[in-house]
Amino acid sequence: MLARRRTALALVSAALLACTPEKGETTATDATTGTTTGPTTGATTGATTEATTASVTTASDPPTTGGTTEPAATGSESTTTTTGTSTGVDSSDSETTTGTETSSSTSGETTDTGGEPALCEGTSMSSLPGVTIVFPPQPCTFTVAETHAGVIFHYEVHVEAALPDVQAYRQDAGDCDEPGPSGLIVAPRIFGGDEMYCFCNQGLCPGLDIPPITLQPGVYPGELEWKGWNWQGPHVDLGPAFPPGEYVVQERAIGSFKSNGADVDYEVLAQLPITLLP
Repeated sequence: MLARRRTALALVSAALLACTPEKGETTATDATTGTTTGPTTGATTGATTEATTASVTTASDPPTTGGTTEPAATGSESTTTTTGTSTGVDSSDSETTTGTETSSSTSGETTDTGGEPALCEGTSMSSLPGVTIVFPPQPCTFTVAETHAGVIFHYEVHVEAALPDVQAYRQDAGDCDEPGPSGLIVAPRIFGGDEMYCFCNQGLCPGLDIPPITLQPGVYPGELEWKGWNWQGPHVDLGPAFPPGEYVVQERAIGSFKSNGADVDYEVLAQLPITLLP
C-alpha cells in the first residue's frame, strides 16, 4: 500500500514538473489577445498582429501607357474613372488616340494652287527710247459672271530718263483723247474675234494740237475697268456680252519724238492675254 502511494506521488510530481516552465521559456497566452510575452532575459515589446484584417491591399502594377490603369484591390469594390484624354497607344492597332481630335484648319485664304486665280504678265514692245508700258502680274482668267460684276486691269507706264520733244497722238475717231500723267495718251482696247471694247468713239472734239513735251522719269500706274460687254465709246450703244473665249487686253500709245533733229514716229504697246470661262 505504501509503495503504491509513493508511486502515485512520484507521478504527480513528474506531471507538475512537466507543466512548470523553465527560466527563459515563453509562456502560452490567450489566443484572443494576439500578444506574446518574450523570455525573461529580453522581453518582447512588439505585438504580433493577426494575419487576417478587415481588408486586404495589394500593390498595383505600374500604369500601362495603352489603356486604363487597374485600381488597387481593396476589401471594398472601387470604381475607376476614365479621364477625357488618353495618351496611350492601343496595342491592338498601334494607333495613338487622344480625347479630342484635331484637324488642320483652313484659313480664309486657300493654299491650294488649284483654287488660286492664275496670274499672268503681259508682253511689251516700244520704239520710244527708255519708255515702256507693262502689265504687272495679275489675274487673267475670269468667268463671264465675274466680268459682269466688274474686273480691273492694272498697267504701268515706265519712263527711265527725261526724254525731250515727245509728241502724243490721239487715237479716237473724234480727236478727244488727252495725255495722261505720264505725258503719253494711252488708249485701252479689249478684243478678240468679233468682240471689241474701246474708247474709239467719244464724239467730236476741237482736235487742238498737243504740243511736244519732255517726259519725266518715273512709274505712272493706270487701270482699266471692264464689265464684260462690247462697247466702243459713249456715243455707241452697249453691245452684247463677250462670250467665253481667249482675248487680249491692250494699252497703246503712239506719237513722235525728235531723233537727230528729225521727227520719228513711235509706238509703245503692252498686251495681256485673258481667258473667259462660262
